[in-house]
Order: sequence, then structure tokens, then C-alpha cells
Amino acid sequence: MKKSLSGILTLLLVLVVQISFAQERTITGTVVDENDLPLLGVNVLIKGTAVGTQTDFDGMYQIQANQGDVLVFTYVGMERTERTVGANNTINVSMAPDAQSLQEVIVVGYGEQTRKSLTTAVAKVDGEQIKSIATPTVSGALQGTANGLQVNQNSGAPGGGFSVRVRGASSISGSNEPLYVVDGVPILSGSIGENDFFGGQNNDVLANINFSDIESIQVLKDASSAAIYGARGANGVVLITTKRGKAGKTSVEVNSYTGFQEPIDKYELFTAGQYYEFGDRAFESAFGVPGMLSQGMILGENILEREGAASLEELYAMDFGDDYIDAVYRDGAAIVRQTDVTLSGGSEKARFYTNFTDFNQEGAIRSQLFKRRSLSFNANFQANEKMDLDAGVSITESFNRRVNGDNNIYGVLSTAVLERPGEDLFNEDGTYNTSAFIFSNPLQNALVDKSTSENLRIFSNLGLRYEIYKDLSFYSKASLERLDYNELVFNPATTRRGQGSNGYAYKGVYQINRWNVTNTLNYSKNVGDFDFTGLLGFSFEGTNTETTQVDGNQIPAGLELPGNAAVPTTAYNAINENKLFSYFGRAGISYLDKIFFEGTLRADASSVFGAGQQIGYFPAFSGAYIISDEDFMENNTLTNWKLRASWGQTGNSTGLGNYGSRGLAYVRSYEGNPGLGVGQLAAPDLSWETTTQLNVGTDITLFDRIDLTYDYYVKTTDDLLLSRPLRNSSGFTSVAANVGKVENRGHEISLNARIFQGDFNWTAQVQAAYNENEILALERDAAGEYIPIDRGFATRLAVGESLGAFYGLQADGIYREGDEIPDALVARGIGPGDVRYIDVNGDGTINANDRTFIGNAMPKWTGNFRNTFRWNNFDLSANLQFEQDKDIFNNSLGFAGASGSWLFNKFSSQLDYYTEDNQDATLPAPRYGSRQSYNNQDSDRFIEDASYVRLKEVVLGYTLNPEIKGTPISLRIYVGGDNLWTETDYTGLDPEVNAFGSDNAARGTDFFTQGLNKVYKVGVNLKF
Repeated sequence: MKKSLSGILTLLLVLVVQISFAQERTITGTVVDENDLPLLGVNVLIKGTAVGTQTDFDGMYQIQANQGDVLVFTYVGMERTERTVGANNTINVSMAPDAQSLQEVIVVGYGEQTRKSLTTAVAKVDGEQIKSIATPTVSGALQGTANGLQVNQNSGAPGGGFSVRVRGASSISGSNEPLYVVDGVPILSGSIGENDFFGGQNNDVLANINFSDIESIQVLKDASSAAIYGARGANGVVLITTKRGKAGKTSVEVNSYTGFQEPIDKYELFTAGQYYEFGDRAFESAFGVPGMLSQGMILGENILEREGAASLEELYAMDFGDDYIDAVYRDGAAIVRQTDVTLSGGSEKARFYTNFTDFNQEGAIRSQLFKRRSLSFNANFQANEKMDLDAGVSITESFNRRVNGDNNIYGVLSTAVLERPGEDLFNEDGTYNTSAFIFSNPLQNALVDKSTSENLRIFSNLGLRYEIYKDLSFYSKASLERLDYNELVFNPATTRRGQGSNGYAYKGVYQINRWNVTNTLNYSKNVGDFDFTGLLGFSFEGTNTETTQVDGNQIPAGLELPGNAAVPTTAYNAINENKLFSYFGRAGISYLDKIFFEGTLRADASSVFGAGQQIGYFPAFSGAYIISDEDFMENNTLTNWKLRASWGQTGNSTGLGNYGSRGLAYVRSYEGNPGLGVGQLAAPDLSWETTTQLNVGTDITLFDRIDLTYDYYVKTTDDLLLSRPLRNSSGFTSVAANVGKVENRGHEISLNARIFQGDFNWTAQVQAAYNENEILALERDAAGEYIPIDRGFATRLAVGESLGAFYGLQADGIYREGDEIPDALVARGIGPGDVRYIDVNGDGTINANDRTFIGNAMPKWTGNFRNTFRWNNFDLSANLQFEQDKDIFNNSLGFAGASGSWLFNKFSSQLDYYTEDNQDATLPAPRYGSRQSYNNQDSDRFIEDASYVRLKEVVLGYTLNPEIKGTPISLRIYVGGDNLWTETDYTGLDPEVNAFGSDNAARGTDFFTQGLNKVYKVGVNLKF
């Protein structure tokens, strides 16, 4: 791969050299605002051409131009300015504010619109805003940036997965992730790989996208903006626009940062003595004999004698053995670094952009490592006055070294917490100690058990634009995306996990090819006071996936592939594909540039549905009215006021799979002969999940300084894809059906204020989104009652509740001496020190019939508060991210809490447990057997408030502008940090994590999930 990357880079450099341009006069100057402050990022373009550049941090620019050329200066919030090149080589410009501030270009589906003409709910994120965040994935960089976009990192493992939701979750079986579109082409997203030992750490395909290449990101939030993508737009659409070359002298930009990471928090545990005291008390409560665990009556080893303690009390006060938590974390800091180099430039006829990025992130836990290298190149060519060509290619390779993680009892953190303390990790001869541990030696688990994944992604595209005549143009684009994913797991016979199989290996190979062809006709026409726009298009795309999985047991040492297994156990190979053929259109009309109407319609034909159900239609309508443009609204206070409304429908078929509607057979053996068995019943009537959304909103600008945006939406999803139960006589338990309904409704408000403008500049942004989620319908039983669905540890889906609702018992403290205990519980041995549950149905006992809804994992409020300050050459930015009114099911407490089994070690926060000497305790007494199981039932004892406020990022920079041999240089040096401060009442490592990854229903569960890291970094940005 190194040779191929080097060869491609050499080829691209040759192409760069060949894109030459004439050496005209060099025009330089400075662009400032009305207060004589320099403006960064002003677009400077030679009128009538594609030749242009941008101003640097000091407002300086440089461009090649001829005498008589007209330079056009444009900047968001400022009036367009033109200057003619004369005899002077210096042209300085002072730009005046644009009272409308509405000419900003917004990328929408298959096109662009100005902010002023926008009739839908679209959020924009500038690429400069995210490029310094120390995360390998676009999803992570989007946290706390766009209103209504909820992004959660499922675990702190490098390269791990994220959950992204636009205006809540709408599907139970299907994906709730938005559609990602790069430069007009839908791309692969989500996670790949079926080895689920790693829970929330599952890989994120978006980690293969280099966000150093990103110019801007637009999030299409309402159905009217997303309906142009039809059957894939139900969860919103994220449009990613990559950077392109600008005509002019070749520019070079180097960005580099290095940082170190440390966990936000670490678990604190019982000492070895405290562990044995807890265990002794548990067995004494059952058998009446003290010191049973410590004196070898349970596990066979007399710890009291081994440690030389004179009494049980002395043993309980001791601490001995290795610290497993410290052992599995790195001794020093985990390093994160990134360097990227960009070259861009060209002429009026040909422009280019190329970037090489190297990213490397160590995990906080030993062995964890994520590496990514990417190379991208794109070019634009003007063939003649009517035809333009654009082409691009990006190549990314990544490597991820993972450890056994959350969502399984064999994880590194779970074993470091739960394993019996007081043991040494190494034997006297230096080998790993394996005999003393229940599950595995935690350090050996981290260092010896292996799991790696490697990705190679190639994305290429070619586009042609032809101007048929002045008002009508044709654009065609073809793309190919190839993803090769290889996963290898090896558990040697020397580890506890590999002992039972005498060495275990697994290998998964996934090859995905995705292609897309899109053709569009674009029309625009002005007729008097009216402007008309139109779009017609069709697209044809397909995805082909080949999966190969093999595993085996009895692997000799040093031969880590399953092909070397003495006992092969599984060999699986499958090829599946899907195709989508679509027609779509959009028509818009505006009157006097203040009243706007727009309509879209898309028809999708998908191969995943049966005959008669393959075609779906997705319409949308929207309108806007700029009241402030009316004569009666003229004033200096309200500089802009726009009303918006939209309605639309979108679809989702991700919960079905490529062949979910078809009857399937599988190969089986019968009396030694091969044959076929029915594996899946056909469901020919299945169709898309359909989301209908109504949105009303307003955009207001006050004093040309304060921008306020508000939206209210109702988003209803019908025909959820779920499993319908069948009678046992059918031979199957269920069949897929469209049976459910979910609704999200909420409010979004965004406030941007330019508080100070002058020598000291202060801009503040507050975004807040409120969302309520409710299940309106599920499958019914024979009596017509809705059938609830249990998911995860304590999650239940039921009509009237939200996705992610927790279901369990309600606890009311613990029983104490003198309390009245129901006879039915006394008969079960329940007494003082045991949990007091609420008898919801009043039948005198506690069982599953007393369960009720006890919490909700879906946050009601999400948002952020961002501040940017500039003074002279200094800049400072800080972003606070928050989620409020959300719960988490801390299932770690079910094992490492006071009600957990004596076998497992406990969190130090669990020391206040009930004893005869501590009857004021808040936690139940140590128990063994059925009393321990009674105390440890799923209940609100494990539900915690997971609301939090987090300092997501803070950056302080200083910019220098030296000149070397007549070449102006911009040098910015900065220091910063991510996740430096978190305020939360949650007692686990991190309130953001989720052990079940992106599972739609089982949200908000923590099972020893690795928390996020604090990141401290220093970087440099060099432009010349």
C-alpha cells in the first residue's frame, strides 16, 4: 500500500506541474470592514472568470490579474464590492455591511441556494470550525455544532462508533443515522464487521473520511429539504462539500497538531481486604459462618494464612496484589497527532486541489491504536465556454487495534473491575498468572488477545456540466466507491478466552462496491418580478457486498489465522446486492425576491421490496415570506424577518436488509445428503417506513448584529418494519411486517450575536433543541392489545412511551430493623438490609408484574454554547455542549454494586452497605443466593441522571504574518483541549457512552464502557 500511495502521489504532483497559467501582474491589498478591522476569508474573484483567491487572517490577498480586469469582493454579511485594476498594483478595499446578510450560499440536495431564498430547515457548519478537533471521524467533529443534530460517542476507544440523530429517532429495526452525501454522491456509513465482541467500540466507516478536505457541511433537517433524497432521507441528510482549487498562484497549507490524552475518569474499587470482608458477610448471611471466603471454604485457598493476617479484621484492613485498573491503562500519556499538507491553485482554465493527511491516535487502554492515512486530489477544467469538467479521487487506508471492550463480560475494563483483587498479574517466572482469575488476567486480556481491522477505501468521481443555453444546463456525475475491510481476532491458548478452544482465530473479509450515476437538468429564469428555478434528474445506483467469514479452534502458537486451525468451526461466504433507480424534480418560484415557494417530488424504485411495492413516491412543499422587505416594515431595528413553512415525506428501508421481503432457503444436511430448508418466509407486501414532517420556522435579524432562528416540527413515521409473531404451527416464530408508528415533535432555537466589533471582537452562539419521542403504535395481539417489545437489559418499547424507555421495579430504600415486611417476602428470606421494592399491583409480593417505566435514555434537551474572541493577532474559541433530561441504565452496578454477586469486586462508592453495625446505610447488605438475586433485579436503583454539560473544545491561537523573499506567509500557532471539563451527576465513567453502540431501542446502557478522554494539544497552521 505504501508503494501504491507513493506512486499515486508522484502522478498527482506531475499533474500539478502540468496545470500551468500565465504570469500576469500581481495585485495585492488588504480588505477591512467598516471599523477598519481585517476580514478573513473574503472571496476575491476576477469578474467573468473562475480565477480567485481569499484573504488571510490579516485581510491580505494576492491575485494575478491584467489591467482592466474587475475584481469582485464578496463576504458573508457584507455588500458585494467591485474594483477595476488600473496602473496601481495595490487595491485596498473597505467593505460595508449588507443589511440583509442573506446572500450566503447554502448547499442543498443537487444544487445551491442563497440563505435568503431558503424555505427549509438547513444548518450549516464551516469546515474551519471542525478541523482542529482531535477525533478521527466526521461524526465526532460534528458534536455540538449544528442545532437539532445529536451526536454521541459510544465509547472512548479510538476509531469507535458514534450515534448521530437528526431530530430524534424514528425507527426501531432500521437505521436512525442520517444519509451522508459527499459532493453530491451518497456514500457508505455506519459500521461494518459482524464480530460484536467490542460493543460501542464498533468501527465507524466515516472514520475513512478526512475532514481536512471539508469546505462545509449542511444538515438537511426537515422533510422538505431531505425529500429530494426520497427513500433515504427519513433520518435527515448530511451534505459534505469538499475543498476545491482556486485559480491563482499555487498555495501551500500545512496543518499539524500533537496532543496527549488521559481518561476523563477511572474506576475506583474495593481493596483486596474490603473485597474479602464483603464476601465473608455475604456467605455469613446465608450460612451463619464468619470468614468462609477468606479462610478457603469457598474457593479452596486460605487468604488469611497466605497474607499472614492474625485475624479477619486485620485482613480486612489490608490491601495486597496488583492494581488491575492501573495495569490496563497506559503508563504515560496516549498520543494523538495529525499532519496534513495541501496544495491548490491553477489557472482560469484548470484548477487543482490535493491533500495528504496522516492521523495517529493511541487509546488510553494499552494496545489500542488507530491510524489513518489519506490522499485526495480533485481538479476542475473549463473545456470551453459551455462545458466544464470536474474529477476527484480519494484514497484512505486505516488500521485499528482494538481490545475486548464493552457489552461483554470478557472486556478489558470489565475484567479489571470484576476480577477478584489481591492477585499478582505475573507469576514468579515472569509468565502471566491465569489460574487465579475467573474470566481472564486483565493485563493479558489487553496485551495478548488480539483484534485488528484494516480498511482501504477508494472513492472516485467524474462530472460534466454543459450549458445548453443561458437558462438551462445539464450536469452528469458518475462515482465509484470501493471499501475493503479485513478483521482478525486471535485468542491464543495461553489466555483464559482461548484456553477452552486451545487457541481461537476469526477472520472476516468484506468487499463493498458502490456505484452511482446521476444526471440533472437545471433551469433558472427571470421574468419581470418573478424568478423561476427548476430541476429534473434521475439516478441509478447499486451496492454489491461480498462477505467471507472463517473461524477455528486449536490454533498453534504463532499461526494466528483460522486457516491454520486443527478444528475449523465456521466457513461462510455470501454475496448480496441492492439497486435503486430514481427520478426526482424540484420547482421554485419567487416574487420580488421576498415571497418564495418550492416543491419537490422523488420516485424511488428499490430492489429490496417485492413486486408491486418497489416504487415509492416522496413529495414535499415549502414556502417563505420575508416580511421585513415590505415598505411598512422598514426600520433600523428589525433588519430581517422571514417566515417559513414546509411539509414533506421521506422513506427508510434500512431495517429490512437486501432480501428481507423474500422467502429464503438455506442448505442443510438430511441423512447425509445435501438439501434445502426454508429459512425465511416471504413478505411481499413490505414497503418503506414513511416519515411525514411538518415544519414552521422564522429567521430574525436585529440591529444587524443578532440572528435568531426558531423551528417547530412534528415528525411522524408510519409503517415501521417490525417482526409480526406467528403461530407455532407455521414453523416460524415471526415474519417481517409494516406495523408500527413513532412520532417526534420539538423546538429548535439558535441565537448568534456579534456582541463586540472593533479592536476586540466577540461573537457568541447559543443553540438549543427540545425533542419529545413517543411510540404511537406497535403490533397487536389477538385481543387487539399492543404487544410491548423488550430490548437490552432494562429497555421496553411500548405505546405511549419513547424509544429508549427503561422498564423495571421501583425501589424505596432498604428494609431496616422494625420495618413491616410482607409475609410473602419473609417466606423468601427477605429481611433487614434487603431492598424495599414498591408493590405496584398490590398483591403482597414482588415479581415481574410490579415492573413499570422508570426512566428514559432519550434526552429532552440538547445544544451548545460557543464563544469566539479576537483581539489583534490573538483568537480564542470555546464550545460548551450539553444534554439534559436523560437517564442512563448503569448496568455496571448490577455486577460491581452492593447488590451484585460476592464473586465480583465492587466500586469504592459501594462501601456504605447495610450491616448490623451500619444500619443507617443507603445500600443493601451483602447477600448470597436468592436474596442476592432479589436485591439485584432491574430497578430504578440502577437508573441515574445522565444530564451533562461539557467543555467540548477550547482553542487559543496567535497568528504571525511574516514575509519571506516577497512571499506573504500566514503562521498560526495554537494550543487547545477537548473534553477538559464535564459537569454531571452520573457516577459512571461518562454519561455519553452506550454499550450497545447505535442500537435504536437499547439506548443509554453502560456496561463497563470505556469513557471519553481529555485531550491537550498544540498545533501550527502555515500558509504561503
